[in-house]
Amino acid sequence: MFVLAVLRDTLKIVPSEFTKSREEALKYEINRKYANRVLHDIGLCMMVHDLLEIDEGYVQHSEGWIWVKVIFRLIMFRPFKDEVLVGRIRSASPEGIQVSMEFFDDITISADQMPVGSEYNSTEGVWVWRYEGNELFMDLDELVRFQVLDSVFLDVNPPRPKIGDVDSVPASHPPPYSLVCTIAGDGLGLLTWW
Repeated sequence: MFVLAVLRDTLKIVPSEFTKSREEALKYEINRKYANRVLHDIGLCMMVHDLLEIDEGYVQHSEGWIWVKVIFRLIMFRPFKDEVLVGRIRSASPEGIQVSMEFFDDITISADQMPVGSEYNSTEGVWVWRYEGNELFMDLDELVRFQVLDSVFLDVNPPRPKIGDVDSVPASHPPPYSLVCTIAGDGLGLLTWW
C-alpha cells in the first residue's frame, strides 16, 4: 500500500526557518510542497521519510533565502494490483459505489465488479447483494474490503483555451489518481458479511 520514492529537488529555506536545523527546515519544506499531491505514475505523496543527500546551500544576490539541492525519500500511497484494502462506502449509484479510506477518496467499484446477484435499490439508494435467499445491504458508511484491479493516472493539466473560446475548459476535472477495484470475490465485501 505504501512505497518509498526517491526524489531530487532544489528547495528554498526562508529566513523564518533559520532557527530550525537544516534537516528540520528541509523536511518542513518538502512536506509543504509534496504532501497530499499526486506525482504522475508514482502515487499520492504522504510525507517525507528521510533525507539521503543535502548539498551546501547557496544564496543568490538580492534574495534572503537559501537554495538547497536535496535528495530525499517520500512515503507514497500506491497499492499494488490485487492488494486487498479496507475503506468506507462513501456513495452509491446505479454505476457502482465510491469508497473512501479517509485520506484517499478516489476509489471506484463499478456495477460489473459487484458480487453476482447484486443490484442497485433505487428506493434505498444502496446496492443489495441477494445471496442464498438473504438481502445483504451495502449501506453508506459501512466498512468494505475490496481488491485493487488497476491504478489510473490522468494528466489533469487544464487544456489551453483557444482564443475567443470560453467554453473549451471543462467545469470539473477527473481525479489525477484513482483506483479501480472489485468486491466480487471470496472474503471481499462488507466486513459484516464475513
